[in-house]
Amino acid sequence: MEFGFIKEKRSGYYPLPKWAYPRYLWENYEDELQDIERLYCNFSDQEESDYKVTINLKDNWKFADHYYTKSIYKYFLEKADAVRFGFVNDVEVWLLDEEAKNPKYYTYKRYSLRVQYAKVSSGMELAISYNGTSLVHKKSLAELQDIDPEKISKVIYNGEIYSYQREENQHIKLYLEEIYPILSNRLLESLEIDRPFKRIPNKYIPYWNEITTFYNTFLDTEEFKAIIPLSPKGFKQLREDKILQTKSNSNKIRFGKDTGVEPKKDFLRLGPYRPSNQPNVRLIFVYQKSDKKKYVSKLFSVLRDGLTHPQYGEQFPPMLKAIKQNFILEESAGIEFESPETAIDEIKQQLSVFDKKENTQYVALYVSPIRKDEKDHERLMLYYQVKELLLRRDITSQVIYRESLFKSAFRYYLPNIAIALLAKINGIPWRLDTDVTTDLVVGVGAFYSLTQNTKYIGSTFCFNNDGTFQGFNCHKANETDMLAGEISSAIMKFYVDNHKKAKRLIIHFYKKMSQKELQPIYEVLHNFKWEIPVIVITINKTISNDYVAFDLDSPNLMPKSGTILPIGTNQYLLFNNTRYSSIESVNDNPFPIKLTFSASDEEILGDLLMVKDLIDQVYQFSRMYWKSVRQQNLPVTIKYPEMAAEIYAFFQEGVPPFGEKNLWFL
Repeated sequence: MEFGFIKEKRSGYYPLPKWAYPRYLWENYEDELQDIERLYCNFSDQEESDYKVTINLKDNWKFADHYYTKSIYKYFLEKADAVRFGFVNDVEVWLLDEEAKNPKYYTYKRYSLRVQYAKVSSGMELAISYNGTSLVHKKSLAELQDIDPEKISKVIYNGEIYSYQREENQHIKLYLEEIYPILSNRLLESLEIDRPFKRIPNKYIPYWNEITTFYNTFLDTEEFKAIIPLSPKGFKQLREDKILQTKSNSNKIRFGKDTGVEPKKDFLRLGPYRPSNQPNVRLIFVYQKSDKKKYVSKLFSVLRDGLTHPQYGEQFPPMLKAIKQNFILEESAGIEFESPETAIDEIKQQLSVFDKKENTQYVALYVSPIRKDEKDHERLMLYYQVKELLLRRDITSQVIYRESLFKSAFRYYLPNIAIALLAKINGIPWRLDTDVTTDLVVGVGAFYSLTQNTKYIGSTFCFNNDGTFQGFNCHKANETDMLAGEISSAIMKFYVDNHKKAKRLIIHFYKKMSQKELQPIYEVLHNFKWEIPVIVITINKTISNDYVAFDLDSPNLMPKSGTILPIGTNQYLLFNNTRYSSIESVNDNPFPIKLTFSASDEEILGDLLMVKDLIDQVYQFSRMYWKSVRQQNLPVTIKYPEMAAEIYAFFQEGVPPFGEKNLWFL
């Protein structure tokens, strides 16, 4: 095909970076192009072009990517209700959901189309994903006179989606009566509109239905195939030799009396791997004074006597039996406050004179009068303020919402409360059923605070590979030197504890690590004379939905737990769930997580057995989650730091030394 290129930016033309110039263009105009960093092309006209060239798309996949992407965009401008370019050069197609009715907003289903090369095959590919729904206000910006412009992020105008805050898009304001705001969370809150919530127990089935319907309707047509000649086979069927699997025993965990697989079934039956190392434990109550007779008394009796049902008998044993720890539990000894508005001053005053006994671990049971979904930010802040006040007195805490105590579902909360309590008093509910190796594993997760417009990161250090927690800290995401300093401390502690250096430094990171973030870590290792491999595994915090595989032999469509699929150079999908056999029925059907590998020496990533071992390690670390008996698919190396950073974002003075060694954030 023949294409024309121009040097100056023009309406309707797309920028083409120098690295994407097609080979044929270089061959014809090499001398002229040396100093031109960007050209523009509309992928159709050749008139008035600075350069013209005939290109074989099969030999120029990077240019073909641009050509096909822009062709897809143009095609859907006429077919879809709205369309836009996404973050990774994909095309996002919006279709109005006619079945979703609401007087204030329209609901749009979103699909992404991404052209790519040799991710799961040997040639050009088109990746289709379903991205859920977005809401668009039924009133235009001309009608919404009281709306705060700063809270408008994206808008729909004339079938295209624009970033409203970008300077180059301000021309669309000439047509305010035709611009409709897309309802972000900030805008929903500002307009006091509740986002509809519908729990979908199995996302695979509706996801499969959405992408197959989309394919059949828009892509498997003569009109579309005239633009992109899709394979008649449709979706990619993976060969058996491309499907990998974690080790058969990777899902096993050690409890006190034996190994098991599911904490939900095995924790009470087999007991904790290690009871608390604290000889003396005291539980104290923190509560609103008016809640004492009804709520605190109820919690006291459940902890002391367990939970029984008149018809079904014992539903949960006394807490002493559950966590294998005798403790002092005094109903009368607690910290009271009159109301949420006066709570902080009253708690501060009582803590200032609180007489703590020596050699005793204290746990505060905070009976909260405020729900987690409280809309009033000031009232919601009480949770974080109480947590911080207690930590500064070396008191860990467990929060229980008061209304939960009288719900029939409270029996399901109790196992979660038990394992969290045990972990907070330095017990080990369970650990990995694996031999300890000399890996130093560092996990870094992140939390973005909408209210403070700041990203915070937390770092968790798990020495060796048995998953036992060692310590963590939190700071702002741009403080890379602090992260390197923490890793330096981890290296020193590892050497002191083990009398030898680690074999490898493995970093589980919530995003792709930049050279700026890695360089201080390399310098630390060099200073310690540790010439060891550094392997970074990027573990996407958001569960992958751009790549999803389906087991068509299963009615639930979800592949077995531990299934590993290569999806490009040093990138893999890991299916991490509780479907351990071909016929097993499960309650949760999580999507896979995406793992991307990089290393100080890229050649070592060519060792597939080593990479598979590291994926096994990620898989196992997901089984060390001590906040719930439900299986998680993100490893604690990412999940714990994220949880800690989420609370830290609201602390006034940071995490005190006691808090760096305690799992108070569970």
